[in-house]
Amino acid sequence: MSFWSRLWGSEKALEKGADALIKTGDALFYTAEEKAQDSDQRNTQVREFLLQWIKSTSGQNIARRLIAIAFSAVYLLLVLVVVTLSIWAALKGQGETALSAAALVARQLLADLTSLQGLIMFFYFAPNKIGEAIATFRGRASANKT
Repeated sequence: MSFWSRLWGSEKALEKGADALIKTGDALFYTAEEKAQDSDQRNTQVREFLLQWIKSTSGQNIARRLIAIAFSAVYLLLVLVVVTLSIWAALKGQGETALSAAALVARQLLADLTSLQGLIMFFYFAPNKIGEAIATFRGRASANKT
């Protein structure tokens, strides 16, 4: 019987202790390979979530389109009003009149609504573009594997 066997009672106990020590040491270090595997797994989960989201919201396409068209029509009407008021106020040219004040207020409203218009357009186009991007990515990934 060896010294270690006498110290720990049996070789099996010694092997279990060594295995536990090795596993603990391995768990302490986050290797580059483990980081890459976790990153791949996370990316796969994100892509799957986006695909499921696109599939589950496909029934909302008509609603998205109607919201985008209605808001864009109002936004374009406001653009025309701002341009008309600005040109009219410039042609009148009498300084601070009610017309130039209205043009200034309409211009500020247009500036405030521009970011909201961008959000509406993103809401309308994002699901389709995300789906196209995922399909392109999958095509490239499968081409790289072969």
